[in-house]
Amino acid sequence: MPEEQAALHRNHWFGGLPESLREEIIARGEVWRLPAGRVLAHRSDEATEWFAVASGALSLCSQLVDGRSFRLTVIGPGRWWGDIGLFDGKAQDLDIQTQVDSTLLVLRRATVLELMDSRPLLREAALQLQCERLRHLFRRVEELLALPLPQRLARLLARLSREFGKPLAAGVCIDLNLSQSDLAAMLGASRQRTNTCLQQLQRQKVIALSPPRMIILDGERLRALSAEGVDARAIPE
Repeated sequence: MPEEQAALHRNHWFGGLPESLREEIIARGEVWRLPAGRVLAHRSDEATEWFAVASGALSLCSQLVDGRSFRLTVIGPGRWWGDIGLFDGKAQDLDIQTQVDSTLLVLRRATVLELMDSRPLLREAALQLQCERLRHLFRRVEELLALPLPQRLARLLARLSREFGKPLAAGVCIDLNLSQSDLAAMLGASRQRTNTCLQQLQRQKVIALSPPRMIILDGERLRALSAEGVDARAIPE
C-alpha cells in the first residue's frame, strides 16, 4: 500500500539509498501480512530472511535459562532486521515475532546476496547500517548503566510515542499490547519498580494507563523528564 511504502522510504537509512536501488529492493521482496504473535524465527534458527517493517511492529525476544521469553525491544515501520545472520552465515541471535498485526517486506537470503553482488552500493550501505546499530547499542548500554530508572522509562516511552504513537484528542496513544513485564525487560528493571515509576507518571498526569494501551497526555513533560540532568547530545534518537 502507498502508506506502507512511504513508511519504508521515510527511514533515514533506506531513504538515503538511490531511488533505483530502493525500487529494486521493493520489487524483489515479498509482502507478508501477518497477525499479532506470529513467530518468524527462533533463536538458533538458520537466518534466511531480511525483514523490513512496513506497518505494525516486530518484537525481538531473548530466552532465559528457565525457558521464559522476554522482549528486548520492538521495532516499528521503516526499520530492518535479520540481516546480520544473512551476512555472516550464523544462526539467529533472537526470537523474532510480530507484536501487533503487521505488514512486512521480506527478502530471501539468496535475493539479498544477488543484490549485493549486482549493486555493490547495497553492501556498503549494509555496513553503514551495522555501524549505526552498534552506536545505538552503545548508547543503550550507557543508559542502562548510568541513568536512573525513571529517566530510562521516560526515554523509552518517548521513543515508543515517536515510532508508534497515534494522535487522539487526549494525547498520543501507544497501542502495542506491551505488559509491564515487557516494559521492565526492555528497561533492565523489575516489574515492581517499573510499575512504581508508571504510577508516578500517571499521578503527574504525564500518562494514562489503560491496559493494554497507554496514553501520553503530556509529551512535552515526558521529553523533559527524559532529558533532566543529561547533556542533550547524549540523548539517542
